[in-house]
Amino acid sequence: MDRSFVIFGFLLLCGLGQAEEVPKTLHLTWEGDPCTTMTAQWLRGPGLGDRPEKGKGEEVRWKKAGDPTWQVVTSRSTDFPDPKKMGMPRWSLSRVRWEGLEAAKEYSFQVGDSPEQKFVTAPNRIESVVKFAEGGDVDVLEASANMIRVAARQNPLFISVGGDLAYGDGQDVVREIAFWEQWSAAARAPDGRVVPFVAGIGNHEVKGGYVQEGASFDQMRERAPFFYALFGGLYRKAEPVALDFGNYLTLLLMDSGHVLPIPSQTQWLKRNLETRKSIPWVFASWHVPSFPSFRSWKEQKEIVQTRTEWVPVLEASQVTAVFNHHEHNLQRVESEGKGGRKINFFGNGALGVEARPQQCPESKRLMKAFSQSDYVNVVELRGEGATVHSLGPKGEELDRVEFSMTLK
Repeated sequence: MDRSFVIFGFLLLCGLGQAEEVPKTLHLTWEGDPCTTMTAQWLRGPGLGDRPEKGKGEEVRWKKAGDPTWQVVTSRSTDFPDPKKMGMPRWSLSRVRWEGLEAAKEYSFQVGDSPEQKFVTAPNRIESVVKFAEGGDVDVLEASANMIRVAARQNPLFISVGGDLAYGDGQDVVREIAFWEQWSAAARAPDGRVVPFVAGIGNHEVKGGYVQEGASFDQMRERAPFFYALFGGLYRKAEPVALDFGNYLTLLLMDSGHVLPIPSQTQWLKRNLETRKSIPWVFASWHVPSFPSFRSWKEQKEIVQTRTEWVPVLEASQVTAVFNHHEHNLQRVESEGKGGRKINFFGNGALGVEARPQQCPESKRLMKAFSQSDYVNVVELRGEGATVHSLGPKGEELDRVEFSMTLK
């Protein structure tokens, strides 16, 4: 048999195999209203399938569950940051954004000839229960993949991650890609649905970790190239993000001094809490905790600033609770209430990283729960109340807090 024919046949089979493979880094996120939009993203390049030709995208078929006819959209492709590579970037980012979707509906989509995938849009009201998962400090480890699977098995509407995703420090693109391969494989609901990712920023998304004195917003964005390549559609402005789900839930996604200075966000926080007084469930989230569990209260500038700038504002509001991270263990504290009311702070980020001990005496006196363990928070919202379950690596319950509408 002619050798060139054999090689051609082998390459053809490889090409067919590639075409039928779900993109290894496929994930979903939101850049707009979670009830009516969805964004799918995936990387192409070495090890991830051929990059689309310049000016061309990939065909993506999609439809609402039950519809007989598929619609077709073409992905848009941009270079993905490659800080350590001189010359042309090696990878590209493909993206499809859907708008005008129906709330609380299931949709199917298919990238090229790869297997069919599905997602659901957020409901615009609570009919029975709305559930989401929350955590931070992930890394690329088997323990991380396990915790993502623990979260996904709870069948959440989405998973919110409050910073320190891949630990790539804005520089290590290979580590960043490995993170999204891990996430794409693990973040699947029991029925195979792709669970959307809501991103927060931490120090390990940024070269140098924190705001550089005198740097502009655009200059700091350049120090977090992967985060803004992936999530710049949500984080468009030099301010935090308020992500609203219908008439029942808001996530206030703050930046604990990584790209934005902490004091610059305080007035934004006051305004957005005030305008959401009618929303029954409002959660604030940021990375560096106000009440650390491993470090001391004064060990880090950002710890002091979030506690002095933001905690009094939150205590004077009707916020439900706060999610913090960075310290690598489970600690729940109740704030001191000097601003008006005591608030539960769920911390402190261990979605796969090695857990640390509690060694902060100032926080210990406010502590309501602690475990030197990886964990994920699972939040269940109902019409009359809410529950936050903190689950460990085997899905065991480590902590549980009930909220009622009247006690918010």
